[in-house]
Amino acid sequence: MRARYKACIVSLLLPWALLGQDVGLLREGPVATGVRGSAGVYGGFEEGGYHPAFAPSSLWKAGARAQGTKHGANTSWTGSFAFEQMEGKEMFTSMFLEPGYFPVDVLEFTPGPKTRQTYRLGGGFATDLDESFVLGVRADYQASNLAKRKDIRHTTYGMSLRVEPTFAVKMGEQSALSLAYVFRKRTESIDAEQVGSAADQSYYAFLDKGMRYGTYQVWDGDGIHLDEAGVGILPVREFAHGFAYVLDLPLGAARMELLWKHGSVGEKGYDWFRYPGLSWTASLERKWPSGHSLGLSLSMQDDQLREAVLDKVAAGGVTTPVIYGYNAVSDRTWGSLDLTWAVRFRQGRLKRLQAVLHGGAWTEKSYLMYPYEDRTDRYNGMATVAAAFAFGPVDLNVRLNGGAGTWKEQGLTGGTDEAETTPYRLEPDWLRKMEYFSTAKAGAGLTLTYRLKAVKGLSVQAEGTWLHGFGIVLLPGADRWSSTMGIGYDF
Repeated sequence: MRARYKACIVSLLLPWALLGQDVGLLREGPVATGVRGSAGVYGGFEEGGYHPAFAPSSLWKAGARAQGTKHGANTSWTGSFAFEQMEGKEMFTSMFLEPGYFPVDVLEFTPGPKTRQTYRLGGGFATDLDESFVLGVRADYQASNLAKRKDIRHTTYGMSLRVEPTFAVKMGEQSALSLAYVFRKRTESIDAEQVGSAADQSYYAFLDKGMRYGTYQVWDGDGIHLDEAGVGILPVREFAHGFAYVLDLPLGAARMELLWKHGSVGEKGYDWFRYPGLSWTASLERKWPSGHSLGLSLSMQDDQLREAVLDKVAAGGVTTPVIYGYNAVSDRTWGSLDLTWAVRFRQGRLKRLQAVLHGGAWTEKSYLMYPYEDRTDRYNGMATVAAAFAFGPVDLNVRLNGGAGTWKEQGLTGGTDEAETTPYRLEPDWLRKMEYFSTAKAGAGLTLTYRLKAVKGLSVQAEGTWLHGFGIVLLPGADRWSSTMGIGYDF
């Protein structure tokens, strides 16, 4: 839903991970003891000018992953591991690992290469308490780092942890109800420095407080928070608690998750920002014996950014931060709706046909400087059609997609004659972001998988994608290409 960049990874090599509430379903129905899993390595290249400002002009990536599931007489275990390294060229603006996820952002303006490493670990188990009840736990951990070696250089460290204890009730051989408590923690910290010989005044940064309104000054100024007395990094922390359930029936399934989250920016008593939020997702799927299925998925989230009224009080040679309250700075709310139709064929070359309709809506408000207020409403739609074919040992997957978006901005309102200044905005970057979001676009993808006959379970896969934006004015180009090669083994 957020405008963000993701490198394309071949479907064979995507890590498979059960959500915690789904762990209990490992024991649904008759369970055959044994071990099943897969492992693979891949590498890829991507380039083209049709990308957000924070994404690289071109990149190389390589990775590996492994996952497996073991079923015992009364207990099932599952685990996964994945690693990926990305080398991107001409990267600048956002210093965060996933720009747009947090309600604040820090931008720098010296294009250069960046390196990103991502590690993922996951595991869980489900055990039968008796013939009807199952207890399970799932945990997923991710650690990432992003490093830039050109002033102002920075290293960004990120961590994400999600733990879900689960209780499931089996209601027959093909039916179950699974309930889970969800705990999630996510952190990022930016450690910035300057090593070059130029004067400090040469390097500037921008602290985005929503809708590209914020503070633009020397990178180590007090208003940016990257490097100031008492605090040497910019840390962000987010905690979320909630619950989820899965109702799995022979003719379909229903899922729902509700999370309450609380985040803060700062440390050592310097809580510059706080943001409460809420996320909610739900999905329904209906299956027919003919092979047809219809799915509906709805997701909604919001964040409310609040900035501290903070003072530094010195007493006895010791400086202590004092927070007097919090002012509203920005709000954002977004939602998405996906409708998926698919059909599986038992005979012929065509094995699967799928169509997906996606719609999204965003509302962002900024009231950084009283009495001014601004608001932006955005909408987008996307349609995707995919077909899977089988030609002996070769599987062919073809995808076509297209869509468009639109946005409308209210503009600054609420000013008075007494207001001598207006909030600062990084207007060029904001307009590029809106162009990338709203441009009409069309794309295609092709995936080939060859299963070697000489070695059972071994397969080679190649994928290529293309995306074109129409009417490009501000972005570096109108096209984006990617290619990925990988080899995997199923056991």
